[in-house]
Amino acid sequence: MVAGVVAPPYALEQPSRWLIARFSQPWNVLSWCVVNGGFQRTKTVAWLYLRDNEIATVTDTADWIRAAMHAEGLSDAVSFMTSRRAHTWVETSAREGDCQTWAIGTIGLSNALRVGDPAGKSSCGTINLLVCVNTPLTTEAALEALCIATEGKTLAMLESGMPSVASQAPATGTGTDYLAVAWPVTGSPTPYSGKHTAAGAAIGRAAFATVAEGIARWQEENGARL
Repeated sequence: MVAGVVAPPYALEQPSRWLIARFSQPWNVLSWCVVNGGFQRTKTVAWLYLRDNEIATVTDTADWIRAAMHAEGLSDAVSFMTSRRAHTWVETSAREGDCQTWAIGTIGLSNALRVGDPAGKSSCGTINLLVCVNTPLTTEAALEALCIATEGKTLAMLESGMPSVASQAPATGTGTDYLAVAWPVTGSPTPYSGKHTAAGAAIGRAAFATVAEGIARWQEENGARL
């Protein structure tokens, strides 16, 4: 539980190579994750900690992670992969009025890039971020929430001064970021989650705080590379 706020709607579990956020009831999740991306209704979001070069020769990443999820009993989970050191993750929360958010992320920056950099071969090091909001959302508000979370991630990157490994200009993320937003199934949904709304304010703060803290930890471990 994050200090000073109400308990999150999930319990965190850490079996061997996984970080699992398990909801007591199914929640709606919107993401572009490789497995179970798009709109999903699930009780589980999971991060798999990869070993060094574990998927370097894998030709179908989706099939590979799907098999790993099945072996762990996580076939229905929205799933991320991370090359961060096992059980290295950040959790923060934010509140605006009656709107409460919680964010969980694994932050690796060895693949830091700036939007618009030339296309190239992908490499390890990515930002995997889940933001949960206690406010039910319409489809439109969920898409806007995902945009706000992305803005929070981008702002944290720009304020950190991390350079792109390709252009050395200020990075806005990594080459393989994955973001997800989750919200309750029941209740009257709000139609908006932009910057003028309580939901947008809380989502943005939680996303920014999680990524900013993750960047600071990564820089401490690996050097700022400024």
